[in-house]
Amino acid sequence: MRYFLNLAYQGTNYSGWQRQVNTNNTIQQIIEDALSQMLSVSTVIHGCGRTDAGVHATEYYAHTDIENIPNYDFINRINHMLPEDVAIHRFIPVKSTAHAQYDATWRTYEYYFHLIKTPHLHLKSAYYNYSSLDFSSINEGLEIIQSTRDFRALCKHPDIYKNTDCIIKQIKIEKILGNECYKLTVTANRFLRGMIRYMIARLLDIGTGKLRTTEFKKQLKSKQSFEFPFHKQGHPQGLYLSKIEYPDSIFDQS
Repeated sequence: MRYFLNLAYQGTNYSGWQRQVNTNNTIQQIIEDALSQMLSVSTVIHGCGRTDAGVHATEYYAHTDIENIPNYDFINRINHMLPEDVAIHRFIPVKSTAHAQYDATWRTYEYYFHLIKTPHLHLKSAYYNYSSLDFSSINEGLEIIQSTRDFRALCKHPDIYKNTDCIIKQIKIEKILGNECYKLTVTANRFLRGMIRYMIARLLDIGTGKLRTTEFKKQLKSKQSFEFPFHKQGHPQGLYLSKIEYPDSIFDQS
């Protein structure tokens, strides 16, 4: 039977979500190894998307096929086997054709950043040593992103995709808490490799006056990658995959 695993993780200590040949320190492998050990059968999971090294998820879904769920407290047992920074919250029965990645309709990322050095935030929010930001210009940048369809210019490896079109449903920046801490929230039907981290870096370039909004808009329309000095990504530790939405039709109603 197919199940969706609803889970969360702090990505600080890991090389990203996806299993890799040159490291065993990925979220996917850690969960697969724990499930395989507990179920006494090799178990593979398929995630809703890949997150880079150091990136977190407060809501993540993966699917797997399990013939028989054990009678004991399955969630408690698997969480006991997993490290403290990875947790499975629910096993949700879904239809046999349901796919965690391809059936997702909307994805939401949140990016936290702060401008005053604050030690207790350094693992969960990205620190940028800027004295101030021009949020009027940043908001213009947000409007440009909202009206853009093709994000090839903000993609790390655009040639791996058939197309680089994305529909941005929502994008906003708001101040939260104190200590000059901010949150960027973006909801889209899909995201490309590196897209959010390139996006926040360019918005910060705009906010510090290094990049004009007219040049930002021109570069997005050109579909060419940003070059030096506008080529860097934002720091990974501020990025969270925070919400995945699916159609009701994929869930097992029996």
